[in-house]
Amino acid sequence: MADLVVIIVNYDSGERLRACVASVLAQQPGPPRVVVVDNASHDDSVERLPESVEILRREHNEGYAPALSAAIASTSEPFLFTLNPDTLLEPGCLERLTEALRADLRAGAVAPTVLQLNAPTQVDASGIGLTSRMGQINWDHGLAAADLTQIPREVLGPLGGAALWRRVALQRAGGFSRHFFLYWEDMDMALRLNRAGYACRTVPQAKVLHEGSGIVGRWSSLNVFYMVRNHWQCLLGSLPGPLLLRHLPAIALAPFRAALLYAGRGRVLAAAAGLICGAALIPRALLRRRYLPRSGTSHKAAERITTLLAAADENRLLMKAAGSKARP
Repeated sequence: MADLVVIIVNYDSGERLRACVASVLAQQPGPPRVVVVDNASHDDSVERLPESVEILRREHNEGYAPALSAAIASTSEPFLFTLNPDTLLEPGCLERLTEALRADLRAGAVAPTVLQLNAPTQVDASGIGLTSRMGQINWDHGLAAADLTQIPREVLGPLGGAALWRRVALQRAGGFSRHFFLYWEDMDMALRLNRAGYACRTVPQAKVLHEGSGIVGRWSSLNVFYMVRNHWQCLLGSLPGPLLLRHLPAIALAPFRAALLYAGRGRVLAAAAGLICGAALIPRALLRRRYLPRSGTSHKAAERITTLLAAADENRLLMKAAGSKARP
């Protein structure tokens, strides 16, 4: 796997990081090159890693996307696998992903099937998508893994916590934005890759187990704040112009719907703070549009993403129906 580097951004991940790295080094053929970017952790999570693992230490925690960008800049492999430390790779995962990306030059990224660590028969995400209401979804979340098609499908993008990217595609799309401290950086990149003319395919046979917000904490104040805060910043900054104008009312309302959802889970203050800070960042988001990739036309990207919005709507209904059947 000389053409592949695995990049893991770490912050106080403890034993999770060591287990994640072990699953990466056990891949065959392998082991691949592994770079761990440590975001000024307070624990000893990077101290007991194997000697073959490269450690890039950051003096300050500037967030996920800046740390990821630093690691990308320090490497040269044509394929980059970004991985969160609360994940475990199943055997053959990297081989299947790299084979798929080599075979499809139109793909800027490929997405493994990410399963729920605590319920490995259930899907966490086959990729990520946007609905026509401008809400983000984890594709196939909660569905039974055994029921998924084994035929690759096109999705908007891969889940950033377990994604294989083509370096040249990332470069043409402008790289990961430093403005995303946590969350939405994968959606932002997916939209810009589409604008640059690249697609994302699923690789159903490549499997990853994911704890899900294992470090930050699911539904924590930090999780809720950044999920709401970055909603407008991503959509206003990266959607193709025709799509932005067509869905402007939905874009305006989407963060409020997300905030109401989180408020219902007891995170009222975090959701409100996310809305306020997100609104304050709207001018910056619009200014970011100056740096959108120009290699593809905005109208072609809008047509492709519109098709994916419709597919995400259908997938959302499928997940909702499955959830209703699972409830007593």
